[in-house]
Amino acid sequence: MTSARDEILQRLRGGRSTGPCSAPPPLPTPRLRAHLSQPIAREQLVATFRGQLAQVGARAEVVARADLAARVAALLTDAEAHNIACSDAPLVRDALASLPASIETLPPDAARERLLACDTGISSAQWAVAETGTLVLASAHERHRLCSLLPDRYLALVPMSRLVGHLGDVFSRLHEPSASPTSRAITFVTGPSRTADIELQLVVGVHGPKDVAVLLVDDL
Repeated sequence: MTSARDEILQRLRGGRSTGPCSAPPPLPTPRLRAHLSQPIAREQLVATFRGQLAQVGARAEVVARADLAARVAALLTDAEAHNIACSDAPLVRDALASLPASIETLPPDAARERLLACDTGISSAQWAVAETGTLVLASAHERHRLCSLLPDRYLALVPMSRLVGHLGDVFSRLHEPSASPTSRAITFVTGPSRTADIELQLVVGVHGPKDVAVLLVDDL
């Protein structure tokens, strides 16, 4: 009784040959060919980033490092913030040094029910992209997913050195050998959350914050 293996081998032996079999070409190695931007003046980067944010209903301003804590306290007081979900970034910790006692801060490992009740979230960001007004949050560098997604109001503190021109600049940095550890999650935030899934009616704040602001921290 002929086995299936024997039948397959017999068919292979009976096949026609058109000449010597050459080795198949090697598969291209998966490499990210990121678009590397030309150097762009800082003033142009800031103006472009602010303009793109304004188009999606968000805002950005530049603040000196020495004035950061006072500016954050003023923004939160003006917004009548009561409880804040904070990331574990050192920049965030320093920025909250001047908060009034009436504002409660919660660390990223607080109970989820308490984080859900926060009216404001504050974190840093690993990069800000001028051409799209996008914040890039890499989980390996900071615990900021919940505080950037759960509250209605989100404030991002971004060192000026992390403002880049194009999204390709971010991808090139992510794949540099020195960019370890690798992040399990990378979140892209471009303005307030919005959707038009229901009857094509635009609704803001369904899947995330309704209000997004960015402080570009002048770290010179």
